[in-house]
Order: sequence, then structure tokens, then C-alpha cells
Amino acid sequence: MKTYKISNKQRVIEVAANLFIQKGYTYTSMDEVVQKSEVSKSNVYYHFSNKEELLLAVIDYWIDAYQIKIEEMLEQNNLSLKKRMVNFLNSLGDSVEQRNYQGSCPFITFIIQTPKDDLIVQEKVNGFFDYLILICTDLIEQGIEANELKPDINAKEVAELFVNNLEGALFLAEIKKNKQLITATAESLFRLLVLE
Repeated sequence: MKTYKISNKQRVIEVAANLFIQKGYTYTSMDEVVQKSEVSKSNVYYHFSNKEELLLAVIDYWIDAYQIKIEEMLEQNNLSLKKRMVNFLNSLGDSVEQRNYQGSCPFITFIIQTPKDDLIVQEKVNGFFDYLILICTDLIEQGIEANELKPDINAKEVAELFVNNLEGALFLAEIKKNKQLITATAESLFRLLVLE
């Protein structure tokens, strides 16, 4: 079996991604990233001239991680909409549990931890949520067409409700250290939307 070595840049991003969630962006120094990543200081600064640049790379890292989970959900065409979305939420719950319930939603965590005037971070996070709502809107429209959901619902409004519900569930899962809350709230939402 072939093994792949990750690049120094990727190693720094992965270490920073975990440190920013565990300790907080503000409380993590570049020196700590250097030490934990075991990448030389000169190499770290070759790739990232400052901590803000590293944060943007970390946000991209988390966006990529979520997009992989979203793509897995989209590829499950043989399953019902509810099953696909529950699988997605279970996957998120497993990830939250693996992180020991720290930073249940990395995007909200970073928005809270960065200065309010950091428009680039806000734009990246907003862009991700717009993308997530768009994907959910498409999925809900498919659910309506497949007669899985009530025909008179507004797909975009339900998608926004789903994402808001998800964010609240992720927060509660972190506080209560219970990943089941992530799927439980979605199950409740689906009960309101399915055809009877």
C-alpha cells in the first residue's frame, strides 16, 4: 500500500485548524503552530506571512472538509432525502465527537474569535453558508418532486430553517456533549415537512 506524505504547508494548516478550535484563534501563537507542526519557523512564514493568512487557509480547510461530506450526501441518489440528510448529520456528529466536542461548528467559532471588522473572514464564512443553503434548497426541491415532502412548502425557507436548526443543534451538541442532538432536531423538522 502506498503512503502519502503531506506537505509542510498542509501540516501547518491541519495543526493550526486543531489548535484554533481547541485553544482559540486569539490564544494560539504562530510559535505554537511552529512547535506543534514540527515545521521550521522559516518554512511556516514562507507559506503564511502572518496569523491572519493562516486563519484564511484554516477556514478553507474546514470548507473543504464540509464539502467532502456534502458531496457524499449528494452522491447517495438511491436514498430518500431524509436518509441522505440524516447520514450527513451523523457524519458531522461523528466529526464533532472526534474533536471531543470542541468547535462543533468551526465557522461560527472563527467568526466569534476574529475581530468584527475582519471582512475577509466574514465573507468566506457567509459564502460557505450561502453555498450550504443553496445545496439544501436543491435537495428539498428534489424531495418535493419525489413526493417525500409537502408540495406547498417554500424550499429556500425550509433550507434556511434547516441550516439555522443545524447550527443550533451543533452548539447544543457541544455544550451537552451529545452528538445525537444533531440528528434529533433534524428528525423533528422532517416530521413537520413530510407528507402524511
